[in-house]
Amino acid sequence: MRAMPYHALDKRSNIQEGYRRSFEIDGESLLLLMHQGQLYLLENICPHAGYFMADGKIIGSNLRCGMHGYLFNLTTGACTYYTEGPCRGLKTYQVIYNQDEVGVEL
Repeated sequence: MRAMPYHALDKRSNIQEGYRRSFEIDGESLLLLMHQGQLYLLENICPHAGYFMADGKIIGSNLRCGMHGYLFNLTTGACTYYTEGPCRGLKTYQVIYNQDEVGVEL
């Protein structure tokens, strides 16, 4: 089994409460954000209509899509509320802590 390559995203010192940044890696659009001291790495494109989730508002433990109001759980990516019919959840990714940076294996 081949190991997935590691991609550095940002320095740990740059990440604090309210941090939000999107990344394009190997054709994947990712969103890294910090909410209530926890780092989350999610798919950055709403599976319902393709809107960028980086523009979404955090409501409780969910990220709200700015286009149609769909809610996605920050931890699991599950769609917890929809307005125009159900859709799949957002993909979630494990944040990798590597010395003074954070990254992802894709």
